[in-house]
Amino acid sequence: MSIVECVLLKNDRGFSVQILTLGGIITKIMAKDNFGIRENVVLSYDDFDDYFLNPLFLGCFIGPVAGRTKDGQLMIDDTPHQLDVSDHPNALHSCKKGLHNVIWTIKSHTSDQLVLTFITHPKTELEGILTYQLTYSISNEALTIDYLVTSTKKTYLSLTNHSYFNLSGSSLQTVLSHDLELYCTHMARLNHESLPEEILSFEDLNLDFTTSRSIGSIIASSPEIFLNTSGLDHPFKCAPFDYVARLKDFNTGRVLTVSTTQPYLILYSGNFLHTACSASGKQFNQYTGICFETQDLPNVVNNKLDAVQFVTPESPYMHSTTFAFSIIHA
Repeated sequence: MSIVECVLLKNDRGFSVQILTLGGIITKIMAKDNFGIRENVVLSYDDFDDYFLNPLFLGCFIGPVAGRTKDGQLMIDDTPHQLDVSDHPNALHSCKKGLHNVIWTIKSHTSDQLVLTFITHPKTELEGILTYQLTYSISNEALTIDYLVTSTKKTYLSLTNHSYFNLSGSSLQTVLSHDLELYCTHMARLNHESLPEEILSFEDLNLDFTTSRSIGSIIASSPEIFLNTSGLDHPFKCAPFDYVARLKDFNTGRVLTVSTTQPYLILYSGNFLHTACSASGKQFNQYTGICFETQDLPNVVNNKLDAVQFVTPESPYMHSTTFAFSIIHA
């Protein structure tokens, strides 16, 4: 059995990120507040063994297909490809056979960069050999994750990271008072299974995410939209701006700015964090973290609500997401 390694990236500014080779999990991002005090701004387990089950996907690399997929089935050239549906009627983050459960190989490691690799071999003649490369790089006060995947056959991929951010630095506080601002154009209305059924403009929904306001007030403003999800768990279509989202905590002065090459951002405000318990008994409170899942539109291969980008031997999967930290009025 492979040994799980814990890798620390740290620069001369003191900004640091801690990553496990298990699932490419981010366990720590040490961001400073208005007083220069650094605290971990992602939710994490105290007991290392909890990461082996990790029912909340805390900090994980998610793939090969992030989000929910109807019946766990992908149609590629009119041929069905089946994902695992062991946890849900529909696949969620590829379920138990997702890459959040594997131990990655360290290809290279410097003080400010970690490159992980993993190769999956075909189980049927429909599948090809997939070579994944996951690169974590830190610069100044920012973490960038680069995704690169090559395939020997046509396939579909949607990859993301599932870190829960809390800029207070405390998992005991909710993010409802954090201010959120989005540079997006549209969002998806979800059906009763939390699958996208329609892409609508903010104007059509009578919502405004382009003005910074608290997450709590956003959820309270449209109870009918968030009724089934108990909060944000929706895909937002990224606009061609320098960044897609900005999160602020006025108590600590911390600011998180998210930029990406991905077409969609799924915002999840930790609505069901309180419903899952780790092996050691660790349980988070509702709304104590928010995920910025930059990826493709969930179930897009089946619902055709937007363009589908397939991966081929000639066209590898290449995307990048940056989480940059700053201070209000700095």
